[in-house]
Amino acid sequence: MECKHSFLIPDCVKNDPITLLSRAWSLEHRRPTVGFSFPFSGIRMESCDDVEQLGFTLEAVGISFSDTSPIEAEVSHVKSKEAKLANMKHLEVEHELLRGIGLRASLRNGGCVWMRPADKLSSGEKMDRWQTSIKVDHFDVFISHTWLTAGRWKILCLLLASSWPILLFGWALAVLGAIPCHLVDVSFPMTLVYSCTSLDFEGTCSSHLFAHYSGLIGTLIGLLVAPYLRCCDKMCFLDVVSINQAEEEKEVGIYAIGGFLAVSEELMILWDRPYFSRLWCIFELAAFRKCNPQGKITLKPLFVETCVAVGLVFVYLQIFIGWTFDTIGWTDRLSLVLRLIVTLAFTHYLRDLLYTRCQLINDLRNFDLTHVNCGSDFDRDFIYAGIEAWYGSSASFTEYVKGPLADELAKPFSKFRVSRAYWALAATPSVSYELCLSLSLIRTDASDAAILWTFMLRTSNVLLDLVCMKLLVMTCDYFASPRRWNSGKTLFVWAGWAISTWGLWQLKFFTDSQDQFAAVLSCLTLVIASV
Repeated sequence: MECKHSFLIPDCVKNDPITLLSRAWSLEHRRPTVGFSFPFSGIRMESCDDVEQLGFTLEAVGISFSDTSPIEAEVSHVKSKEAKLANMKHLEVEHELLRGIGLRASLRNGGCVWMRPADKLSSGEKMDRWQTSIKVDHFDVFISHTWLTAGRWKILCLLLASSWPILLFGWALAVLGAIPCHLVDVSFPMTLVYSCTSLDFEGTCSSHLFAHYSGLIGTLIGLLVAPYLRCCDKMCFLDVVSINQAEEEKEVGIYAIGGFLAVSEELMILWDRPYFSRLWCIFELAAFRKCNPQGKITLKPLFVETCVAVGLVFVYLQIFIGWTFDTIGWTDRLSLVLRLIVTLAFTHYLRDLLYTRCQLINDLRNFDLTHVNCGSDFDRDFIYAGIEAWYGSSASFTEYVKGPLADELAKPFSKFRVSRAYWALAATPSVSYELCLSLSLIRTDASDAAILWTFMLRTSNVLLDLVCMKLLVMTCDYFASPRRWNSGKTLFVWAGWAISTWGLWQLKFFTDSQDQFAAVLSCLTLVIASV
């Protein structure tokens, strides 16, 4: 059979037989019984048998031909979507659609894939997103989120949650690398000269903050490098990447989400206030629990990592203000006033963040499926049909969310808790700062015993800083509700914390000035209190 059509072959596709096959078929909406040639190879295709002789079939390269026109194909697609609803195939796994991306890999290039939803992307950007994903047979994590929440908070949450060991390692490596700078006399601006007394040593010391600022740089480098490390990365489902967002492909992936959940080991919910108002988010939660009764559901409120990041900035700022004023020689009172003002602003912001915890529990305990929003009537019917089939009725599902599921998910947040890993990260500025002051003693004629004693006292200072931070967080969490006199409540919390902190430091100075036994006992007490 001879080809009834002739067509020009662009240079960009002359070396691409798959593209050539597609171009040929676009001219003939019938089975490829027509003949056509590949000019770059001298091969002429007369039938599908010739294609098979080249070592591939049309099905193998993902090209299928039928007698339907594009309009008929669209009608067929709509029918298949409705057929999935009619046959209750919500959880059907379509393996050819499974594509994933590494959790940390999704944070590369500044986490650009998280910054804008698909409807804000151009066609080229949609294809770029999809091409970052790879073919998989299952997902370690299915990330459930809503695009109503700004992407920067999701990036921060995932970056700290997945990469905190890398940040701590980068900090430790930088601090250790800067220690030799403290062991030699270096002429450097912003040198702090202060009086030091330790056991039998009394004299003056000069200190720099090489290790302190090196630790900050090391942490930032770890933050930038972490997304590009492939070790221990989890393969995850991310909608804007795992689903081809091209118009003709998008709906196919959307209605296959149930199948994606069925092959996921963990459901990670990036929770913010709008989450429980989106029907597709509720569908993901309902479907995962149905197909994975014992599966792990991880609730990650975005405010937790935000608190850690803001707290880290707060501690560095406090140290910077204190050090700058001391080295310049300005009065300590001005430094104290400025640091108290910074603490007041931090206290108010922290209360606002921690109030979100109360909203999370409230959203779970007062969940109502009928109040959840959906932009499509068909989507609503599709999701409701699945939920009613799995849980008996929408009312039963509502009771399940408000009861057993709320008990499971909200239990870790009945009180605000920060993991030890995050506390370690928050303590790094204090550790590096006190280390700088301790190392300055080595360049003097102090005895080894005096140096070790100073290290112990400086360590107890770090522990007391940690206790004071925990006290502030606990107090802000307890008084987080802004119902009445919100600013006055912030002032009350701030004043109470400031007085308590002053009292604790005065008690420590007193015990340190007594005999060695009292100082050691004080240090052990701080170790217990900070754990």
